[in-house]
Amino acid sequence: MHTMHRYIRWASLGMLVLAASTSLAAGRDEWQQPDRVVADLNLREGSVVADVGCGGGYFIPRLAKAVGKSGTVWAEDISERSIKGLAQRAEKDPNLANVKVVKGEAESTGLPDAALDAAIFVNVYHHVPKQHRAGLTADVVRALKPGGCIFLIDWRVDAKVKWDKDCRIPRDDLLAMMTKAGLKLDAEFLYLPHQVFLRFRKPTAAE
Repeated sequence: MHTMHRYIRWASLGMLVLAASTSLAAGRDEWQQPDRVVADLNLREGSVVADVGCGGGYFIPRLAKAVGKSGTVWAEDISERSIKGLAQRAEKDPNLANVKVVKGEAESTGLPDAALDAAIFVNVYHHVPKQHRAGLTADVVRALKPGGCIFLIDWRVDAKVKWDKDCRIPRDDLLAMMTKAGLKLDAEFLYLPHQVFLRFRKPTAAE
């Protein structure tokens, strides 16, 4: 997610029983290019966006600014600690007044049906156990409006960084997972040095 390491222990029923995060390495802004990433989400005043697996909320302030006072940012994570911390921040910071926090589960985000213009995943999928990836994807697709988009950012398999080398997912596997969920790849951004950045769109009823 938006913290570089997320150590997860899953119980036999797939429920999260432990999630802890450490802070990202210094200098993330330089290689993550968060302002450019948020600009490419094409959000506007009144948009509704979810940051799925938001961790400590690295992108949350930028998303809140992008959607404006009439928009909504859903900050979702399976970590009680992360959600509690973000809720406290949102309560104190008037610039985060449009942020709603929601605690998810392995395959259920708790996001409302057909409510999102966009959802963003940043360094999340490689931490999700393989048996839960399809269910999580389907749940986020459920929460998208027709024509809404999932923006998927995750490590390139050959990324020259030290993190998560043992669990990176090949680009083609990410593409296959999203396609199987009924989404269509309609853009790929190539400027991030360590990550793939893919945009998938949910078809409308007319398509």
